[in-house]
Amino acid sequence: MTILLERFTVPARGVLELELRESIEIRVTAEEARRKVNSWVFEYVSYMMCAEAPTFVIGKQAVWRVPAVFTASQVGRVGVVGHVDVNVQTGEMNSTPQLGEQFMICAQQLAAKLPPYQPGWLKVSDEYIPKDIPRATLAQLPPDDGEV
Repeated sequence: MTILLERFTVPARGVLELELRESIEIRVTAEEARRKVNSWVFEYVSYMMCAEAPTFVIGKQAVWRVPAVFTASQVGRVGVVGHVDVNVQTGEMNSTPQLGEQFMICAQQLAAKLPPYQPGWLKVSDEYIPKDIPRATLAQLPPDDGEV
């Protein structure tokens, strides 16, 4: 697991001395945080986004920083569109409509760099198409007589 310490200033050169004495009760696991963010991006932002494994961040508060990722069916994972922080004690997320809009803007910028979609890029070889099975007849729908 990665731990990110945000409240320390790192000198350009020289000795970096850290003294960290923290007691943090973790009530929300990394997996629970990832699932919360996954549900939020899927329900409120886009079904083409998902959450990945979070980083533990110690700053003003201790949070799980969960990356939100844009995906596309033709290529899979495209890239990270942003992060959602989940408080490790309360489970509160910094998920706002404005954050969702930022994710969408970033996803649109990533999508613009994708190659054009090529439908039918996966062709089935003739050797795998059954030849001894007759084609199904087309379904015939009854005429619409206006009844519902």
